[in-house]
Amino acid sequence: MWLVKMSKKIRMAVIGAGGMGMHTSLLYSRCPDLEISAFCDTMPGRAEEAAAQFNRETGGHALAFSSRKAMAEGCAYEAAYIACPPDIQVEIACLEMERGVHVMTQVPAAFTIDECWALVNTAAKTGVAYVLAEQTRYWDFIRRWRRMSKEGSFGKIVYAEGAYLHYEPQWDFFTDEKTGAPVVTADAIYHGNPRYGRRWRYGVFAEPILYLPHTLGPLLSITGGRISKVACFGTRVGGYCYEGFQVCDLQEAVMYNTEDIVFSVKAGFTTPHGFNPLTGAHWYQIKGTESSVEIPRSTLDCGKLWTKEGDWEGADWSCVPEDADEFTRSVSHGGADMEPILQFIRAINKAAAPETDVYTAVESAAPAILAAESCRMGGALLEVPDFRNFKKQKNGGT
Repeated sequence: MWLVKMSKKIRMAVIGAGGMGMHTSLLYSRCPDLEISAFCDTMPGRAEEAAAQFNRETGGHALAFSSRKAMAEGCAYEAAYIACPPDIQVEIACLEMERGVHVMTQVPAAFTIDECWALVNTAAKTGVAYVLAEQTRYWDFIRRWRRMSKEGSFGKIVYAEGAYLHYEPQWDFFTDEKTGAPVVTADAIYHGNPRYGRRWRYGVFAEPILYLPHTLGPLLSITGGRISKVACFGTRVGGYCYEGFQVCDLQEAVMYNTEDIVFSVKAGFTTPHGFNPLTGAHWYQIKGTESSVEIPRSTLDCGKLWTKEGDWEGADWSCVPEDADEFTRSVSHGGADMEPILQFIRAINKAAAPETDVYTAVESAAPAILAAESCRMGGALLEVPDFRNFKKQKNGGT
């Protein structure tokens, strides 16, 4: 799994020192080719706390900064991992890329089509590496299905389906504007209180289809092509479980891609449901003319493989490969959380192109953005831009 140790480590700054930034930084510190040199966060004291914890647990020497300007002036780094809320990450990513810094951002890559174009154009102009930290495409069964597709085992793939139904009794819907701390609650009493603002998660849960890359990205990696058309419907805004919250419980999009494949993808975060034993909140299936596959739906179910000659049979679709080492088995998200940073390091060292480069990232974000728009329009059919065609549009916008 590990890279060959380089003579000079890549120095990486972590922008956003909250839970995700801290969790992944401690994990990424295991990379021999990487040195985490700084934490940056605008919340008072957070960067200092993160750097102190990181240095204590890893023996590192990371610095702490409360602004990107101060960090750029006071610390040298070649790469930035942006772990701040995704509704503000695109502007930061583009500013860092303009400085010649390699960038990795979190899911989803963008929340508007203009942001998608900004990422594509800036990465193309600067020539730096960009990687999306999307892990689910690195699960073992997704890799195996991708191999089956490449080998022609599916025949002609005609249908791909996925769902991300991730219910939790409470989510971090609000931010305490005085402290900057997230407020984890299901209590609507925080509505209308000027001290508490809505976090990015509230907006995503109002339109859960926006949080689609964990579903769509892996499916597209199997089928190939890009989504060209999308239509979407959802339940009412003002859900059935979180009283007083203006959220949509479920949205489902039907999509069509350039390989003549129909996709059905859904997302929801606010209604209870049973998790499946393999991936928790995720579910996937692929249907082809020669074979079909799907993972379990529940603890009463199992993975399945259908072949034209042999009908349905049980299949051991696992997240972690059988021959995985102990460390990989201990890594969160089914052993997949380490792979994005390894891809990032390879891309910076020009050892290999990343699977989730800037084009792959926006090709999973843009269909979700337009699906949400379609739902607002009552299910209108919308076309998805071709971000690889710079002849159509070079300067961003729609």
